[in-house]
Amino acid sequence: MSAVKPDSDRRRKWKNEPLVLFVEGYSDLTFYAELMKHIGLHDRCFIQDLGGKGHELLREQARALLTPDRLAQICAVGVLLDADKDADGAFSLARNALKGAVDVDVPRRGEWVRASDSKVRYGVFIVGDGDKQVEVESLAWAAWSGKPDNAAFRGCVEDFIKCARKQGKKLKSTDKVRIGAVLSVLNEDDPRLGPGARRHLFEFEAAAFAELRAFLKAMATEARDGGPPGR
Repeated sequence: MSAVKPDSDRRRKWKNEPLVLFVEGYSDLTFYAELMKHIGLHDRCFIQDLGGKGHELLREQARALLTPDRLAQICAVGVLLDADKDADGAFSLARNALKGAVDVDVPRRGEWVRASDSKVRYGVFIVGDGDKQVEVESLAWAAWSGKPDNAAFRGCVEDFIKCARKQGKKLKSTDKVRIGAVLSVLNEDDPRLGPGARRHLFEFEAAAFAELRAFLKAMATEARDGGPPGR
């Protein structure tokens, strides 16, 4: 029996999709793929995971993918990063990396700008405002825990967090642990964010995803109309 190939060997290659998204990791890729499917853009969007969060990672992968011949077929390029504890730092990382890779400056996060010498638009979205530990798992937790039907189970998860802390466990990301606990019960076979989204465990129309949805829908509007979306 042949060995199962690692995720990196099974990932898709760019196939002339007009929309391109850079995300931090493969778990993010599978989750955002489901969100793009919800919006109706999964067949027009190529998602590249960076394998981490860093200026050099983004700059080099953007430089490799966004060659002049490919950019001639691309309408919009987006970068999605977690704020973690420094939203401004995450934005500066993405902004400087795009500047170094394709000489395009994105002055503000959450907006789309057109490159001065092409039709391609660029945007950077940072998940969270940086006031606390914020990442895409925070949105997933907020969406799931906000449903009244999940109130009782939410109490179980919070009790688990309290118990872990009483035992002296220091959690790097409480929301990752929370949503991981939920998925370990509701999707035992594969308790990762992306597979959970495939099972429709998260309501993508929830308020927690509103800003992210708007950013991605604007990306699609740019690609379809060739101009900024209506406000």
